[in-house]
Amino acid sequence: MKNKTAFIFPAFITEFTRNEIEFLDKNSVDFNDYLHRASVALNIDLPEFSYNTDVYRNDELNSQLLAYLLSCAFSDILQNKGIVPELIAGYSMGIYASLYAAQSITIEDGAKLIFSAYNLVNDITGTGIYGMGAIIGLSTEDVENLIKNNAPDVEIININNEHSLVIAGKKKDVVIVLKKAKEEGAFSTAELTVDTPYHSKYLLKYSDSFQKYINTISIKSAKIPIISTYDQREFTKLSEIKSEFIFNLTGKINWNKTMQKLIENNVSEIYECGAGKDLKKISRFIDGDYKMKSIY
Repeated sequence: MKNKTAFIFPAFITEFTRNEIEFLDKNSVDFNDYLHRASVALNIDLPEFSYNTDVYRNDELNSQLLAYLLSCAFSDILQNKGIVPELIAGYSMGIYASLYAAQSITIEDGAKLIFSAYNLVNDITGTGIYGMGAIIGLSTEDVENLIKNNAPDVEIININNEHSLVIAGKKKDVVIVLKKAKEEGAFSTAELTVDTPYHSKYLLKYSDSFQKYINTISIKSAKIPIISTYDQREFTKLSEIKSEFIFNLTGKINWNKTMQKLIENNVSEIYECGAGKDLKKISRFIDGDYKMKSIY
């Protein structure tokens, strides 16, 4: 059976390689054009990107838009070189760049969807009440027990691989679980620089409002199948895409199972279309006969 190629898209950028802009320049891509298109679509001013500025680093919305636009630019370069994926997957908010790469939405409409989702949860975002955290080195069962015994409202909202997972909830409860995990022998724990408890029960109340906004956006069926991080189904249809937007905002995801689904579908070459190497790092603990490539 023919081996396949897949593109995967990260959500946020935790650390730049500092080769990103150089890669774009070498491929005759002016990233400012992407920033300008999003700025016009959203009627906001997204300034020129610099590795040394805090404009994107310290603002949750700006960082989301930056990650999205870089992913779109990298996908464009690969596809213009004739590297076209047979399957696509987006880690959390990577769903928007995934759908752009699959020719389901435009750059502008993806930016609008991110902007809308962010503003819908505005009463949670930036309050300092909620948060997310990462735990490396404990099993899912271990963390489930820590949550049950110490902060039962915290949720495991993503399993990166068998050694790494993400939790979300009220910040004080997340801090408690992270502390207990460290005491239990976790290799490392960290609060994430995110004030919104994505993929958790706290966002369920925004489902209807987000659905109404989604219905105002021009969305097409995907030309390349996408693997859901919510339930690992393969989808291309318009109705499925609209449902996936809601699942992706309010439902728990499982990146480990998503990667396994790609591997089961004979994907042997995976390109991380995004800044940094977060997904490549996660993949080190996901078994399978595949090569993970950072495009620069």
